[in-house]
Amino acid sequence: MPIDEFLEQMIAVKMQLGDRFQLYLHAGESYQRSNTEPYDSILLGTKRIGHGFGLILRPDLIKLVKEQNICVECCPISNKVLGYVHDTRTHPTRSLLAHGVKVSINPDDHGFFDSPGVTLDYLYAYLCWDLNLLDLK
Repeated sequence: MPIDEFLEQMIAVKMQLGDRFQLYLHAGESYQRSNTEPYDSILLGTKRIGHGFGLILRPDLIKLVKEQNICVECCPISNKVLGYVHDTRTHPTRSLLAHGVKVSINPDDHGFFDSPGVTLDYLYAYLCWDLNLLDLK
């Protein structure tokens, strides 16, 4: 469901709880420029953006993500399986890392894909994005 369908509830809880209400939103799993979910997430004060590879099309949002210390969750295996990227070496997260965006590497829908964990995602990221151990940390 789109973020804006829950906007009233999120704002109400945020008003009630203030900074104790932490948002972690799944947004930006799309290359469509019309996708406003990453922007909505930033405005709502999210601490993490799930997927977020659509940010690569929006340098203005990349700047905001960096300024607000927002982490982007990356799921390289899922993105490949779902056809968002055809070659993991050209995954947009590689560019986000080059821009200084904080990224976490995660499995996505591991129950659906029968994935045993995050190891394969880390291996793909390490090999395909020419990362070193400090990058992985």
